[in-house]
Amino acid sequence: MKLKDLADKLNAELEGPGDIEISGAAGVNNAGAGHITFIAGIDNIRQLEQSGASAAFAPLDTPKLQLPLLRVKNPRLAFARAIELLHLKPSRSIGISDKAIIGQHSVIGVESSIHPFVFIGDDATIGDRVTLYPGVYIGKGANVGDDCIIYPNVYIGYEVRIGNRVIIHAGAVIGSDGFGYATEDGKHHKIPQVGGVIIGDDVEIGANTTIDRATLGSTVIKQGTKIDNLVQIAHNVTIGEHCLLIAQVGIAGSCTLGDFVVLAGQVGLADHISIGDRTMVSAQSGIRNDIGPGQTFGGYYAMPQKDWLKVQAILPKLPELRKHIANLEKRVQELEKTISDK
Repeated sequence: MKLKDLADKLNAELEGPGDIEISGAAGVNNAGAGHITFIAGIDNIRQLEQSGASAAFAPLDTPKLQLPLLRVKNPRLAFARAIELLHLKPSRSIGISDKAIIGQHSVIGVESSIHPFVFIGDDATIGDRVTLYPGVYIGKGANVGDDCIIYPNVYIGYEVRIGNRVIIHAGAVIGSDGFGYATEDGKHHKIPQVGGVIIGDDVEIGANTTIDRATLGSTVIKQGTKIDNLVQIAHNVTIGEHCLLIAQVGIAGSCTLGDFVVLAGQVGLADHISIGDRTMVSAQSGIRNDIGPGQTFGGYYAMPQKDWLKVQAILPKLPELRKHIANLEKRVQELEKTISDK
């Protein structure tokens, strides 16, 4: 599309000729003729000047360049929307495959695509414009909202509720039994897991992620939250709105996360922990206690991030410090002996 048309669609301030034809989007180091790229800040101007791109999204305060610019408040977001406009093709409904299995009294909305070897249980509800790829299992009484995309081999258990515009990537399991047992005389007796799972609107769930159903009540993922691949969310967990859970995060049962929480890769939470709004936890941290809102934590076991960074700075020096302390102890002993001899 023409650069001016792209600017109009994204409410960008155009600086330069608007009749340039934009055929694709690319990173600043890989862009060529016909591509639009972006820079996150003015520190990247030199990199942009060396790019082969035809135009770029840039912050509002970027100085004038020879390259045509689309000035926006958030260049990264504008670039993402440009990718969607330039590259994503409109979906086309294929209807319901004759190789899909549809249960009794199930309802499937308009313009949906139900691919071969999909299983939909009795009394399930599938919204409008939903795409279910081969191997998807939808349990009895489950509800999938409008405009969802569910990739191959996803399991959605009975009576699980999925909101609108949810994306679930291949191999995810939503609604498996929570890990609950009562132990007596060394033997573990299963506690029935009869609760549900509720996934809010605009949630994205990564490949091979597992979200357990609640023992009683519901495991809840609120709207706008994005979950990476290989994340484990246990029974009765509540995840707030617009959280980010990065790969291999593990959340034990009955934890509660506030809104806008970020858990980096391989963070582990013990059970019954509460994490406040807008808290960030750095990679591989282990959380044993509640954390209030607006904090940044890191480490194993987790502590305030500033303290953790100090600890990390000291660790490589420990052999030298140990030797130094041993020398000081020896000198103190020698001084004490000298004093006692007098």
